Amino acid sequence: MAHQRGKYTSRTKARKRAADILFEADQKGLTRNPAALRGLLSERQALTSAPSPLPEYSVRIIEGISDDLPGVDRLLDRHAKGAGLDRLPAVDVAVMRVAVWEMLHNAEEVPPITAIDEAVAIVKDLSTDDSPAYVNAVLDAVRKSLDNPWHKEQSAKDTPVDNPTDDWDDEAIDEY
Repeated sequence: MAHQRGKYTSRTKARKRAADILFEADQKGLTRNPAALRGLLSERQALTSAPSPLPEYSVRIIEGISDDLPGVDRLLDRHAKGAGLDRLPAVDVAVMRVAVWEMLHNAEEVPPITAIDEAVAIVKDLSTDDSPAYVNAVLDAVRKSLDNPWHKEQSAKDTPVDNPTDDWDDEAIDEY
């Protein structure tokens, strides 16, 4: 379902607000420190320029990401072919972090396809013309890797096991 600018569901608004805080944290250099990220979250809960209080789901997302940012970023980095996270639009990274957290830690409540669709809808409104297709491709690759039995053997907090074929040189294999 395509979203029109400004016409979001309450859950989508919560995702967008969480992405806004992640974007702000990234711009301030706070994303590598869970305590600093939680501190920014506390500030935004107490003082906000938004017309409504921060939704509880936004708080849940930010707290979850602060607990597992290295794992979330590792998955994104692994599947962001051709670019590291530092080379992508910061808004795209923030939105993808929300979607990956949902896929890792809230898949019972939010199906992974829904998390991806929501992320794509948000970047359509907030980012570049190329972003929706790229975000969709990266998040779908993350979703597929999470369905991989190699990954399912790991707890969500552990480092995901790489698919043994990920590091193979495809050209070398083709030449074989």
